[in-house]
Amino acid sequence: MIGYLRGRLHLVTPEGILLETAGIGWLVRTVTNRSWPPPGTEIAVYTQLVVREDAMELYGFTRPEELHLFTLLRGVNGIGPRGALQILGAAKPEQLSRAIAAGDSAFLTALPGIGAKKAQRLLLELKDAVLKSGLVDGTETEAIPAGGDNDEVLAALLALGYSREEIGPILARVRQELGDTAPTTAVLQAVLKTFGRGGRD
Repeated sequence: MIGYLRGRLHLVTPEGILLETAGIGWLVRTVTNRSWPPPGTEIAVYTQLVVREDAMELYGFTRPEELHLFTLLRGVNGIGPRGALQILGAAKPEQLSRAIAAGDSAFLTALPGIGAKKAQRLLLELKDAVLKSGLVDGTETEAIPAGGDNDEVLAALLALGYSREEIGPILARVRQELGDTAPTTAVLQAVLKTFGRGGRD
C-alpha cells in the first residue's frame, strides 16, 4: 500500500497532479479546486490506492484528516472514490466531521451528489466512526443537536440568515425544554421567539 509520497510537483491536470519521485511520475487524483504551488516545488501527499476491475487509481491529500475521511466516505454504499473526492472538494474536513457528528443533514444535502437519502445513510454509517476517530471534539456536537425534525428547523433558520453559531445554543435549549417529540413548527416558533422575531415563521 502506498500511503505517502514526497516529490516534485511536475504538472497540475484537471484530474489531479503528476508527482515525480526518483524519476517516476505518479498520477495522483486530488480535489479539483485545490491551490497548488508552482511546478518544480517539492510537496507531500497522503495517498490511497484504489483497485478496481478495470483500473488502479491513486488518490492523494495534503492532510491525513482528508485521507481518513476519504476512506470513511468511499465505504458508504453509493458514494465510491470519485464521489468521496467530490465531497471533500466542497467541504473542509472539520466542517464535514462536525456536520456528521451533529447529525446536520441540511449541511450534507448541500454537498454535491448528496440527496436526503444519502445524507441519512452517511449519518447512520459514519457518525460513530467520526466520533471515535478524533476528527471532531465530542463537545462540538452539542452546538447543533442531531435528530429528525430539528434538521428541518436548522435548515429553515439558515435560510433566514442566522449563522450556525447563533442557532446552536438556542436550538439546543429549546429542544431540551420542549422535548424530542415536539413538532417542527413548535420548535421553530420557540427559537424565533428567542431571537426576538415574535415567534413568526
